[in-house]
Amino acid sequence: MSNAFEFEREAIAGKLSANGVANVTLDPRGQLPCVLVALPRVIGAQGIGGWECEFPIQIITPPPGDLDAAQWLLTQLEAVLTTFPVALAEPTTIVRNDTDVPCYVVTLARSLISPNC
Repeated sequence: MSNAFEFEREAIAGKLSANGVANVTLDPRGQLPCVLVALPRVIGAQGIGGWECEFPIQIITPPPGDLDAAQWLLTQLEAVLTTFPVALAEPTTIVRNDTDVPCYVVTLARSLISPNC
């Protein structure tokens, strides 16, 4: 049974996939390259059973961070930002399996309400 957070992650992933974003996953073990809808950060409350959240969307490619990696990252970034145009994006590296990998982190703000409250 999904909770409000997991339901929103699934909805975000579904919209991304429907709009042509490649290799969308909810699993941090997903095969690279992939677009991971990661666990949310709760940044505030919104009454009883409601939260202001930030959902990181990680666009990840295997190393090295060469031209091919940059082109894939930018193509997927455009597709993500076309799907969610009010999101913020930042290039970075993240650690996967003890290796630094090129990544864009797109931060998507969402308000959630628990259906159980």
